[in-house]
Amino acid sequence: MKRVVLILVLAIILFARIIASAEALSVCTFNIQFLGSSTKRDDVGLADLLKKYDLIVVQELIAPPYSGNFPNGKPFVPDVESRHFFDCMLQEGFTYQLSEEDTGPGIRNHLNSSATEWWVAFYRTNKVKLAADLPSGFLSPVRAHNPDFDRVPYAFAFRTLDNQLDFVLISVHLEPGPGRLNKLRRKHELASIASWIGAHNRKEKDFIVLGDMNIENAAELTNATPAAYTSLNKKCDPTNTNVNAPKPYDHVLYVPSATGNEFDQQYGFHIVNLIEEMRTRWTKISKLKYPGGPVYNHNIFRQYYSDHDPVDFKLQPLTGGDHD
Repeated sequence: MKRVVLILVLAIILFARIIASAEALSVCTFNIQFLGSSTKRDDVGLADLLKKYDLIVVQELIAPPYSGNFPNGKPFVPDVESRHFFDCMLQEGFTYQLSEEDTGPGIRNHLNSSATEWWVAFYRTNKVKLAADLPSGFLSPVRAHNPDFDRVPYAFAFRTLDNQLDFVLISVHLEPGPGRLNKLRRKHELASIASWIGAHNRKEKDFIVLGDMNIENAAELTNATPAAYTSLNKKCDPTNTNVNAPKPYDHVLYVPSATGNEFDQQYGFHIVNLIEEMRTRWTKISKLKYPGGPVYNHNIFRQYYSDHDPVDFKLQPLTGGDHD
């Protein structure tokens, strides 16, 4: 009898481990406009919204949160507003990886202003770990006034704790603007990213390009997307919070033949309605009228929250493990 009970216990433990290893990872990408610039930012509310995810990649962080040093040895100038957001995320149980410096289209970086931005990924250490053996970091050593990028993208490499799934997330913020030259620049940026991946995909095949691509419409997405790639937001649903000028700015690009099976296709691609999500959280920080409506005030709303919605998807390990 004891032997039967022991076998049943071991079977239950084994089954639980199989279920845990097969659990999908929830991934979010979120452009938080000029994060670190607004003293009004509802960091507590944003962290509460994001706590449900396993991994979050953020764009438009304009200053470092804590003390540190640039690659040239000069010290950071820590920013109070940036630190408050990071503190709130750490209180929700996240760890983070921050780029070693900022990047932007001007001739200088290390500015602590909206002219440049830092890259950051928040993640849960009970779900993933950094994969130092995979390609990671800035896609170019030229971080300011780069000929190929407005803001040099940054690659974050992760692996699940059971080693069943690894992947590289490339966070991007492409040149904005509706003009013909703006669109040509974005197409060149995406082509340059695809070229970098092609030069670094011998060991790893699962590269996911995600973030604010400033894509204006479906026609531009079709024209700008590199060969073999596709977007999870292929319908070009709007991802910005400006209800008067909806645009499909945010995308998740990947090569289906390499990474398609890792995406939870049943879950798909979700756009979080930031205006509705923050409505109930607003009452905790202010007695003023909510800028998200019924009369929407975009300029005020983005100071407290953002001009972009978060978007998310799920990754799942393959049967037998991920071998590339």
